[in-house]
Amino acid sequence: MADEKNHKPKITVGEKGAASETVDASGGAATETSGATTDDRRTVGDALRDGVGRFSAWVRRSFPGQERAFWGAVIGLVAAIVFLVVGPWPLLVIAVFVFVGVAAGQALDGDPKIVNTLRHLFNRNSQ
Repeated sequence: MADEKNHKPKITVGEKGAASETVDASGGAATETSGATTDDRRTVGDALRDGVGRFSAWVRRSFPGQERAFWGAVIGLVAAIVFLVVGPWPLLVIAVFVFVGVAAGQALDGDPKIVNTLRHLFNRNSQ
């Protein structure tokens, strides 16, 4: 949207359906417009939800019954890239901290599965 007098782009600030304020990119005067007109502006959240929905639908169509395997492969790819970028030792430290955080969260929730499993594994009398 360019102003016809001085051909400078305008920036529209406001929410969908509410009164919005149009400001010249050069810091010029602001003008108010009413939100009574219907506009087709979308927020970033709308676009993100739409994109995620379309991508999930594509995964369901392309890999029927194998959606979790696909997401596991994506997670494995991301983990491999992080491993290559960060290195093995910092990644191991991050994994230990995440493991300890999950164990602490389970203990605070009242269901310490990881702690109980570790106690069972390291108990000398358990067989």
